[in-house]
Amino acid sequence: MPRRPLQVLAALSLWAGLWGACTPSWHPSGPPVRVEYAGCAEVFLPGPVCALGTKKRQMRFWVDLPPEVQVDLRVDGLRLKSDAVAVQGGQRFTVDVPPRAWAIQVTTPRGGTVWSLALTPYPELPLERRALDLWRARKPEEARHLLASFAMGTPHAEGWQALHLLTHIAYETGAEREAEKLCKKAVVAEQAAGSLLNEATDATFLAYLQIQQGRLDAARKALAGLQLPAAGSPAEAIYLLSYYRGLLAQKVGDARSALVDLQGAAAQTERVGLEQRRAAEQVLGLQLQYLGRSREAAGIFEALRRTLSQDPNLSCQRAELITNQAWSLLLAFEAGETLGDPIPLLEEAERTCSSQGEGHLNYLLNLTLAELQAKNWTLARASLTAARALDRFATPVHRLWRFELEARLDLADNRPEAALQLYDRLDELAASVLSPEGRWRAAYGRARCYSAMGHSADALAAFGQAESLLDQQSLQIPIQQGRETFAAQREVATGLYLELLLADGRKAEALDVARRARSRVIRQLARGDRVEHLTPEEQERWDRALVAYRRQRTALDANTADDWRLPADRKARVLAARAAQYQEVERILDQAFTVLGGTGEREALPPPRPGEVILAYYPLSHGWVGFAAAGGEIAVHRFELPDGSLALSADLAERLLAPFRAQILRARQIRVLPSGKLREVDFHALPFENDILLAARPVVYGLDLAVPAESPSQTRRALVVANPLGDLPAALLEADAVTAALQSQKPAWRTEVLRGEEASAEAVKRALSGADLFHYAGHGAFSGVGGWESVLPLAGSTRLTLGDLLALGRPPRRVVLSGCETGRSGAGASVEGLGLAHAFLLAGSRAVVAATRSVDDRAAEGLFTELYRHWGPEPDLAALLQQAQLAWRNREPTADWKSFRLFVP
Repeated sequence: MPRRPLQVLAALSLWAGLWGACTPSWHPSGPPVRVEYAGCAEVFLPGPVCALGTKKRQMRFWVDLPPEVQVDLRVDGLRLKSDAVAVQGGQRFTVDVPPRAWAIQVTTPRGGTVWSLALTPYPELPLERRALDLWRARKPEEARHLLASFAMGTPHAEGWQALHLLTHIAYETGAEREAEKLCKKAVVAEQAAGSLLNEATDATFLAYLQIQQGRLDAARKALAGLQLPAAGSPAEAIYLLSYYRGLLAQKVGDARSALVDLQGAAAQTERVGLEQRRAAEQVLGLQLQYLGRSREAAGIFEALRRTLSQDPNLSCQRAELITNQAWSLLLAFEAGETLGDPIPLLEEAERTCSSQGEGHLNYLLNLTLAELQAKNWTLARASLTAARALDRFATPVHRLWRFELEARLDLADNRPEAALQLYDRLDELAASVLSPEGRWRAAYGRARCYSAMGHSADALAAFGQAESLLDQQSLQIPIQQGRETFAAQREVATGLYLELLLADGRKAEALDVARRARSRVIRQLARGDRVEHLTPEEQERWDRALVAYRRQRTALDANTADDWRLPADRKARVLAARAAQYQEVERILDQAFTVLGGTGEREALPPPRPGEVILAYYPLSHGWVGFAAAGGEIAVHRFELPDGSLALSADLAERLLAPFRAQILRARQIRVLPSGKLREVDFHALPFENDILLAARPVVYGLDLAVPAESPSQTRRALVVANPLGDLPAALLEADAVTAALQSQKPAWRTEVLRGEEASAEAVKRALSGADLFHYAGHGAFSGVGGWESVLPLAGSTRLTLGDLLALGRPPRRVVLSGCETGRSGAGASVEGLGLAHAFLLAGSRAVVAATRSVDDRAAEGLFTELYRHWGPEPDLAALLQQAQLAWRNREPTADWKSFRLFVP
């Protein structure tokens, strides 16, 4: 387990100089400017009014204006000396505020005063200073007596300072129950006094205490009670609220909310340089671990380690980061990925800061897991025995893992009955503390126990429960944040499930499980007919979210119109600042798809079409399994993949195709459903029957989406986009050839062509509405977690994003993407990820031709000229692409015709 993120008491102190964000309620000229400020001893409402102490008067400001814009900070109209530092597209300033100042302003030459903040002296009480001196002199009881006598004899709203200090003195001296009672009183008093920073500090501290006790509903109420003003709230309060909301969401398994809040907290601390950045990034790293993004998480903890000085006082903080890095390695191994040996890191952390109580228990449980993974059974038992002796320090999370580790050891000792009892206890505890991960592990563990006991029916039921829990859990992962890696790290359970089904002769069920597992993430994003079955309230939420998404995306594209005029250094800063805006609109789209997540029954997978054979492949716990399904019959073949690269060799074809030769030769078309690393294999170019598979039959690559029946289109409208960035001259020739071919049909296609600067995102999206065919000849860009940041670059620095494609109202039935990597999907997971071609199909397109890697635009021109040569009224795109690729192979043997595939739902 990771160590808890540091709860730095300085961040909970009245004297913490934290940050605030304020959008002014007035601005003499120009648009509102977002400004964040730091250094107030308190912020009072109404106002806001920043209170400064007599000694600590240094403040920092972050102004959301690019570095080339001159920004001045003034106190009472007089310019302050300060140097700007470029941070996240804005400017950070550090200033010393002179005594008796009454206001600070942010000004620009063109906008005048664009932001201001009132200042006032901090109302420090002599008693408060005396109590702090006693506390620091290690006389907490005297400090507590002094403050308690004052608080009891003071009107409620005037005793907030005493109650705040009493709360944290009680916590520091180990009186947590008393601290919680005092904290509740402090929050009420601070609300009455308008003491916003202290209210935020104590409300979130109260939630922290309740989270640690497992009282999650109480923590949720404490956070909900902190109502920050929409304008003028200090970012200190915003940061604390975001951080603890994220922490709470993480505890209850709400990965979507946890990521949004923790990313917001971490981004804010990075922007303004807060000491609390380490705590926020640590918890964000833990959340990435949960998503299966262990390599990224390990990198975060390693980077944080490097930022710490070698100060001996920071040794325990370094140990915490080392422990969390080791935990990343442990979780990666659980998912089948080896990032390194965690044991040396765990031992280094223990040497760096020798732990006691709960910390030592955490170390022993981590060490037990590491030894189990290394199959060092004796050492694992020894560590677990030592951990049991510290059970009085265990939190619910520790107990969840202890049950899991004990059960694993019992299974290793061939004691499945004993392990089953432990997994039952694990499930009961996981349900009580709202741990979806614990419930999945319990179901998976039960399945292994029943399997070891020979109870195959019970084992299959438990495996089925684990798959269902995984479906539910993965819906909680934002679609752009690694839903496919989260699902993939649990695929070992699916592999064992398939092993048991195959051993029981249940081929049809095994094929169904494999297909659902490989397409889990894709199917969750498919609308299908689910939109039609929404309730009126759900339909309104869906429509509202899509309208909001489209409106904000249009505004973003409008902002890019003049990007080409910017010098290179400024353009880079503008694009970096705009990235946060793109992330925000992606979150809006993600919220739209949550409406669809729980609707509809379990959709049936598309069966083989008449004359079609489905070839599906999935990894097992050992080796792989292939299926051939056609005409109600299913053939199964188990095999091993060759070591090293998956070159298109006769050896690879012998493993993948030869066992299903009879089914292939009887079929008219082949639909391939690859998983994991086999997604990189060009099945259509594998050797087969003295040539290649494509020479024998047309080949398509399926996503396993349900496709409702549809009548043939009568509109025959086409949109052709060519060379939007102006650097692919062959794309213009390709567009001319495509247009000529379409217009030579009888009747001719009505074709709209957008060339070069004409092809902006606004123009393309407008023309896409109602088009039956979309041909894109330009660049493609694949990037981001799971491919989520992939785009079709368009004119004027605009682009079509995956989100734009998913939000299309009526996508073209057929799409041809003549651009690099337009058919590529996320390669970091074994389950099917997301790419540009996939997004069109999810939105409702019926066939997409796209490339899985980089292509030469001149080669693409020749291929697609050939493709459209035989275009008809209702073209069979699989047969047309087969003919075009084979013809182009004969004409240009060195051209990479193999990179193009036809994707179907």
